[in-house]
Amino acid sequence: MKSAIQPFGDGVVTLRLMEEKDLRAILEWRNRDAARVWFKSSDRISLANHQAWFAQYSEKDDDFFFMVEASGAPVGQCAIYNIDRARGSAEIGRFLAAPARSGKGYITRSCRQLINFALQNLNLNYLFLELFERNARAADIYRRCGFVEERRDDGIIRMGLRRGM
Repeated sequence: MKSAIQPFGDGVVTLRLMEEKDLRAILEWRNRDAARVWFKSSDRISLANHQAWFAQYSEKDDDFFFMVEASGAPVGQCAIYNIDRARGSAEIGRFLAAPARSGKGYITRSCRQLINFALQNLNLNYLFLELFERNARAADIYRRCGFVEERRDDGIIRMGLRRGM
């Protein structure tokens, strides 16, 4: 069962756990042609499949998907998942800005807040993410947040961030 997590943020963005009421908005953002190209699985997702995913997600305690809000309005999404508490590591990603809110710094802010949450609240020591080599904009955000490139393979960059580095 998923642990309860209180909303957190930096005064500009607030991250709160995704709820069933958010599914349609998130699906609309994710299914846009301009967004799908940045996901490893770029197929359109049906509402039924999205709802089935949410049912499974709701039972997991190693996957936290957040709605990012600014001034009480949804502006994006992000997640921390594949949490391995024994190793102190997790993957972050699923970053996506609401179409009308892109380019306003919300994803950078949410990335920083997610890092702080992982290191301070989950007591993790290592975070990683993967992105396409062609996604220079995302790579720049992640570098500014402290991630360093670890390797490249078949058009995918893996970046990592270790506590204290």
